[in-house]
Amino acid sequence: MKLCKENFGWIFISASLLILLAIAIYLGASGWFFKNDISLTTDLELGKTVSTTITKNQANSISLTFDGSYLSGERLPQIISIKNGDDSDSLYVRAKVFVYTGDNVNLDMDIVETINWTKNEDGYYYYNDLLNVDASSSLCSYVIVGSEGKFSSKKKYILNVVFESLSSSQDVESIWGVNPIQNI
Repeated sequence: MKLCKENFGWIFISASLLILLAIAIYLGASGWFFKNDISLTTDLELGKTVSTTITKNQANSISLTFDGSYLSGERLPQIISIKNGDDSDSLYVRAKVFVYTGDNVNLDMDIVETINWTKNEDGYYYYNDLLNVDASSSLCSYVIVGSEGKFSSKKKYILNVVFESLSSSQDVESIWGVNPIQNI
């Protein structure tokens, strides 16, 4: 093909299609990589003692990896604790424990809570007192594999513990619907 004025349209269209094809291949390959590289791993492993710090009016979470080979009702040793990192305020604290299965399904997980925590009907564990400045409390000593979930031994799952806090000056009952100190 001669390089003349009449062929510039075809050359431009061919070059544009070639560039679009290269972009489509790149995005397709990288999209495939990211779709298949989603792994349910965290830096923390079940069985190791973990702690997190929370300040007023904040949510914080801990994620632990475990495989699905555990039987329903099995107790797994796990100490999870929370520390008040606020410099001036005592905190109301609650926690929610659940398993993310990777299929956009969250399953509740039971725990053996310590004496300072109480499970409410809403599925949250409430700290029975104000968590004072620089104080800490252990939420649980064991996690218990729930009976509602069917786990595959070939997959990994993530146990999530979400802590929420409110300042002691907040109206906890109107926000959370329960006052953990009065409901002991």
